[in-house]
Amino acid sequence: MKSIIKSGSLALLALTLSAFSATALENLSSRYGFGTGMQLTFPMTPPQALPASGMSVRVWVSDLFGFEADFFVVGSALSFTPRAFLKVINLEIADLYVGAGVGIFAYAPPQDALMLYTPLQGLIGLEMRLTPRVALNGEVGIFGLGGTKGGVTSGLGLHFYF
Repeated sequence: MKSIIKSGSLALLALTLSAFSATALENLSSRYGFGTGMQLTFPMTPPQALPASGMSVRVWVSDLFGFEADFFVVGSALSFTPRAFLKVINLEIADLYVGAGVGIFAYAPPQDALMLYTPLQGLIGLEMRLTPRVALNGEVGIFGLGGTKGGVTSGLGLHFYF
């Protein structure tokens, strides 16, 4: 009888721990869809706009693929950056993704006319979920072509998912 009680207690303990670990390992990003937030970017080469911040809209159309549109004010001109993402590592608390996009912004160097730049971007990012609806992301990438010398960029973002 003692062995049955011991076995039952151990089975109940194992079942309780497995149920707890299953909820702890829930993939919080699997429910993501539409999110809005702020994005801060730090380009490391001219045109200098350190830092440029603005509104960001992020949509994960599936668990592994998403789009983002960022709206920044660079100098006195509005900048628009559409990007696409692909998750390469999809974990329970964080996701690693790669992305590509294009920046569309106007820049007026001192003593020169206003010029439109459209540099291509490539990036790698990490998105961590602070809660089931709030995520923090960090990115590093490169940009170039489209009227710029090219360079390295990094960014931080905070998004609220509906």
